[in-house]
Amino acid sequence: MNKIILTFINIYKIFIFIALLAFNSALYAQDKSNFKHVEATGRSILLPENIETSRKRALEDAIYLAALKGGANVNGFSAISSNTIINEQSVIKATNRVLDFKILSETQNKEYLTIKIRAVVGNELSKQNCNIRPININLFKGSITVDTNVPSELARYTSLWYNKTYEYISKLPNVSINNFQNRQLNQIIKSSQNSSFNYNAITKGIPIIHPGNYSLVPKIVLTKTNKNSFANYLLTISFDLYKGQKIKLETSKSYNLLINYQLESKFQFLKNISTLDLDKINQNVNNHLSKVISSFFYDINCTPLEGKLTVNNGKLQVDLGSKQGLKQKQIGLVNGIKIQNSMLNDSILIVHTDDVFDNHSTLLPLNDNVKLTNLNNKIVKFVE
Repeated sequence: MNKIILTFINIYKIFIFIALLAFNSALYAQDKSNFKHVEATGRSILLPENIETSRKRALEDAIYLAALKGGANVNGFSAISSNTIINEQSVIKATNRVLDFKILSETQNKEYLTIKIRAVVGNELSKQNCNIRPININLFKGSITVDTNVPSELARYTSLWYNKTYEYISKLPNVSINNFQNRQLNQIIKSSQNSSFNYNAITKGIPIIHPGNYSLVPKIVLTKTNKNSFANYLLTISFDLYKGQKIKLETSKSYNLLINYQLESKFQFLKNISTLDLDKINQNVNNHLSKVISSFFYDINCTPLEGKLTVNNGKLQVDLGSKQGLKQKQIGLVNGIKIQNSMLNDSILIVHTDDVFDNHSTLLPLNDNVKLTNLNNKIVKFVE
């Protein structure tokens, strides 16, 4: 009888914990971010002869409780002997981890040492939210390549498709365009390597590229490809995307569209009657252009903002601002930072924006123990 009562008591405990966990999850249901700011309090029995051990245990307790507040899984199991349940157990495992924390207070009495922390809990590897943010694009002169065996009446459309590319990009709601269609990007690269770059930019109108902005070069290639009995032509639309003042290649993507034009035949009559309507081909290509451009810029939105940290006049800064999509109190991750007495195995530092300007922002680290000079020239990734 006592075993049955104990079993019900254990089941009741598990039920209560799951109910509390569900309530805790509901509190965060509205938060779509990968990260949560939580506060937790850890406690340890006070060991007067070894305060550091008490402090370490209290801090470990606080970190564990903070991780649970970020989300947890409850797995239950039963110990069975002779088909009789003799014990009910539950395993509680945090689904997120503490990335960084700050000690808010430490108190002690005759029995306990208590530490309260503020922590950022999450998983930096979780899927990024693809929120629409401002994208600044410098559009440079691209290229059109057409095979000599492409019919002239079809080849003429490539210049229209090339211009449509610029038109569709300029109509995207979250994209700001600096139109340099008459400028070769290579010209800018050569100028930026010249010591008189700023002088050339002023006197010759060469655009100055801000660190957080992108540069884009579109390319259109039309080639013949033989498939089935039709004369097919492959239209390839490519985008080379460069980032920042150093004009570093960020990504290069190509999208293909197969165009069925006319039957392969020795008889001109059959070619003429089988030739597809050029207006319809043009419409199909324009629809394709609209889709691939939307897809390409959607991928940019899903790419976390990254910037280089610098320390100026005792302040931590990044070369990104509101024009690049940064907001107040936005969280950033800095990898490869060793922090003394961190209690965490990983070398991840959490920073957040303090003041956000047009093209740069000042940041504050969550952890007070980090030296700002150790962050100079490090890369910060904004993940919210």
